[in-house]
Amino acid sequence: MARRRERPQREGAQRGVAQREVAQRERPQHEWPQHEWIDSQAALETLVTDLVAADCIAVDTEFHRERSYRPQLALVQIAFDDRVALVDPTTTDVAVLRAALDADILVVMHACAQDIEVLSQECGAIPSRLFDTQVAAGFLGMSTPSLAALVDRLLGVRLTKGDRLTDWFERPLRAAQQRYAADDAAYLIQLYDELCTRLRALNRWQWALDECEQWRRPPGPPPDPSQAWTRIKGARQLRGPQRAVAYRLAAWRERTASERDIPVRFVLSDMALLSIAQRRPRSVSELQGLRGVDGNQLRGRAGDRVIAEVARGLDMASGDIPSGALPAGPNVDAALQPAVPLVGAWVDEVARGEGIDRSLLATRSDIAALLAGDPASRLSTGWRAEVVGDGIRSLLAGEAALAFDPAEGLQLEPRPGGGPERCE
Repeated sequence: MARRRERPQREGAQRGVAQREVAQRERPQHEWPQHEWIDSQAALETLVTDLVAADCIAVDTEFHRERSYRPQLALVQIAFDDRVALVDPTTTDVAVLRAALDADILVVMHACAQDIEVLSQECGAIPSRLFDTQVAAGFLGMSTPSLAALVDRLLGVRLTKGDRLTDWFERPLRAAQQRYAADDAAYLIQLYDELCTRLRALNRWQWALDECEQWRRPPGPPPDPSQAWTRIKGARQLRGPQRAVAYRLAAWRERTASERDIPVRFVLSDMALLSIAQRRPRSVSELQGLRGVDGNQLRGRAGDRVIAEVARGLDMASGDIPSGALPAGPNVDAALQPAVPLVGAWVDEVARGEGIDRSLLATRSDIAALLAGDPASRLSTGWRAEVVGDGIRSLLAGEAALAFDPAEGLQLEPRPGGGPERCE
């Protein structure tokens, strides 16, 4: 039976939690009904009708991208009310799930980034309301916990293991595979309820909602081929013609991989690309023997294309590489550079004391952005400003100072006089 929709920002969310707690007491703990296997379009459309009448659904996906440029969806797991459904995208058009994603329904996920990418690709939509259990757990001091670890810690359930690296395109999926997949969605709403209770007790519920909203964004555009070389480890150390050749080869590799829907490493490995950039061969025969170069990848016209890109790179002027190819980090004033590690140490102390995942609270880049006066710094607004951002501003203004207490560690204390002392 579908429950009336209730937005988590309102008190109705608490009523929804209470209703589910009653249902859980009536059912033996951790006992879930047999999941449904959805492999026909008619069954999927019926499921979608039921989904849009629910107030909260849990969603997970299984996909492969080891042999493709884009993720290949193999399974969608959905839990709601007392049902768990496994949807087979190889026999159905999962684009109809867009109706549920677009509806005023809370979608609960765990580590949602890649799932959102896949759903956006396959359904053309992302959840209109989102709650990520991994993100929310960070406000309880848990550092990016796995779903199994979170279910074990908060619900006392040991999930089955062993099929994480399975071939999800295998058909029919074995019973153990299906059970493993079903578990990935079956406990998410229970986790949402438990996290709701714990975070409300700490007055951090709204913090979690605000942070989850930041993850509710469509994937960005496909990678820009002109930026591809900057993602290769070691490429930034190249100079002159070596950098130009790496730039040309990486852009060609990215375009080729996208057109053929294969991983970029299947076109040319990073090691091969760097070897070619450093040696700058002039013929296909000179490619042979270079470290990382696979002869199978140079069959047909591929070898000629590589040599052509090397030549184009050698013809480039030093200023031809797009200026945006090396994005600049926060420009922290030299006088404030020593403050970055000092503030970072204090943020570590705050994270430990408050029981918040350090990586969730503030990264080194976040700190540098605030010190550089970046108005878009994540520490300038919201819960982060409340926890550390305002304190850092007081420190920079000379209104506070850091002191070390052997028992409490680094502490931010008001500075007498409210500002830096000046010599008259």
